[in-house]
Amino acid sequence: MILLMQQKTKYKLNIGIGIIAALVYLVIPTDIVPETIPVLGWIDDIIAILIALANAIRLGIKLRK
Repeated sequence: MILLMQQKTKYKLNIGIGIIAALVYLVIPTDIVPETIPVLGWIDDIIAILIALANAIRLGIKLRK
């Protein structure tokens, strides 16, 4: 029972850290591809959001089991 609770806490922390990391990446002005390039500058931001969401969904499914 305690091991299961520790695992769920670990998943919750990973979800929170992933989402916060993606939001920080969006806010910080230095990117891998700068925003001055019209479309390419947004692609890395979109990828960061998608990775964070995919991770949150994957871990959220593990939490429900």
